[in-house]
Amino acid sequence: MFNEIVVANKNYAAFTVSNPQNLDETAIKVVRNDCPPFLLPIGFFNFDNQLQLRYEIMGGIRLSYMPLKMRKMELNQLLEHMLAPFMDCADWFLDYRSIYLDRDYIIVDQNDYKVKYIYMPLRDNKTNTEETALKFLGELVMEVDLEDDPAYITSVMRCIMGKEASLHALTNLLRAQPANTASAARVQPANAAPIAKTPPGNTMPVSGAQPAVTKQPQKSESSVQEKNIQEKNIQEKKKQEKEVQPERYGQNNLAGAIGAELFGDDSGKKSKKESKKENKADKNKKSKGFFGKLLEGDKKTKKEAVSDKELFAESTMASQPPQPVSNNYYAQEALQESFNTEIAEDEEVYDSTDKLRMRLESSAVDNVPQLIELDMSRVYAVVGRYDKTGKMSADFNFDMSLTFIGRRHARFEKAGEDFFVIDLESKNHTYLNDEELLPNRRYPIHRGDRITFTKKYGITYRVC
Repeated sequence: MFNEIVVANKNYAAFTVSNPQNLDETAIKVVRNDCPPFLLPIGFFNFDNQLQLRYEIMGGIRLSYMPLKMRKMELNQLLEHMLAPFMDCADWFLDYRSIYLDRDYIIVDQNDYKVKYIYMPLRDNKTNTEETALKFLGELVMEVDLEDDPAYITSVMRCIMGKEASLHALTNLLRAQPANTASAARVQPANAAPIAKTPPGNTMPVSGAQPAVTKQPQKSESSVQEKNIQEKNIQEKKKQEKEVQPERYGQNNLAGAIGAELFGDDSGKKSKKESKKENKADKNKKSKGFFGKLLEGDKKTKKEAVSDKELFAESTMASQPPQPVSNNYYAQEALQESFNTEIAEDEEVYDSTDKLRMRLESSAVDNVPQLIELDMSRVYAVVGRYDKTGKMSADFNFDMSLTFIGRRHARFEKAGEDFFVIDLESKNHTYLNDEELLPNRRYPIHRGDRITFTKKYGITYRVC
C-alpha cells in the first residue's frame, strides 16, 4: 500500500491517490496546518500526473523493530499512548477509523513511549472498528515479555478479549494502575528512621533486633515564631531589592543611578519605538491553521499560499488524461507548483538535475520499494539497509530483513551532468546491465540502464 522513498536524506511513506475527489478536506486542513501530536505530518506531491501523499518517518523507531521485553510500567505507558488517538480524534474533528494500523508505520519514541500514526484522509477508508483495534492491540500484548509482573498480561487481555472488552475498559484499567513505586522509594528522606519488620501474627520483635522507635516531632511555639520571622525578613529583602533595582542601564545599581541622573530616563522613548515595532509585527503576522494558531515563517508560507479549493480542483485535473498543449501556459505552471507545499520547502528539493531515480523492474522478494530517489546535491549517495537495531546505515536503506543486501552496498556519484555507480565490496555484488561490477571502481550509468543488487534474488532497478 505504501512505497518508501528517500528525499533530501529524509524517509517518506508515499501513497498514490487514485481519486483525488475522495479526499476529506476537513481532515487535510487539520493534519496539514495543526498536526496533532499523535499523527505523522503529511505533504502533497504531484508525481507523473498523479497525486501522492507523503508521510515523513520521524521521531522514533518503528513498532515492528521495538524490543518487546519490558516492565509493567513501560507496557502501561506504551498502551496509554497507543489508545490516546482513539479517544482524542473527535476533539480534532477526525475519525479514528481512518488511522492506519501497521507496525511498520507506527513510530514510537523510546524515551517516553509516545506514538505517532499515519492518518488516511479518505472518505471511503473507514476500515478500522473497535474490534479491529482491540485485535491489533491483543496481538501486540501477547508478544510482550514482562520482566516484573507476567500475570499482569492476563488482566490486560481480559479487557481486550473478555465479555466486556472495549477500548474504554482497557483505558480505565491502565489509568487505575498505581505509579512507579520504585521511584517513590528513592524520594524518601535520608534521615528517616528504618521500620523494623516483624513476622505475621507476632507482636514482639524478633530476638536480637531492636524495636523501632517512632518519634513524632513536636513543634514548639518558639520554632514556629522563628520560622515566621525568617519568612518576613526574606519578603522584606525582596521588596527592597525590587525598589533599589534600576529600570535601565544594566545590573549595576550604582552605575544605573548615576546614568539616570546624568542622561535622564529614556524609557518612554524606547517604549514608543518598541510599541511601533510590535504593532508592525502584529500586522505582518497571519492567522493560519484550523484552530486559529499564529504560525511564523511568512517567507515559506508565501511559496505555499494556495487555497485548499484550488488544491483539490487542480488535483482532479491531474487525475484526468493529458490534453494537447494550448495557450493555457499559466494554468500548467500553477498545476505543477500547487502540490509543492510542506515536503519541498525549497525549490531545489525536486530539481531533476540533483535527483537520481530508479524504478523497480523485478524482484523475487517482498518489502522492496517501488522507487529509489537519491538526493545527489552533495555529489554522492550510498544505498544499503537498516542494521539490526533499526538505525540507518546509508542514505537510502532497504528493510533490515533483506540481509543479503549489504549495510553499505553501493555508492552513486555525480560528476557534472553524469552519474556513476561503485560497488562497495558487497558480499553479493552489484550488477550493471547483467555484468558484475568490480569493487571500488566507477562505472558510468545512463537512463534506461538496469542495476541489480544481488543477482540471486533478482532485485533489479531501471534508471529513469
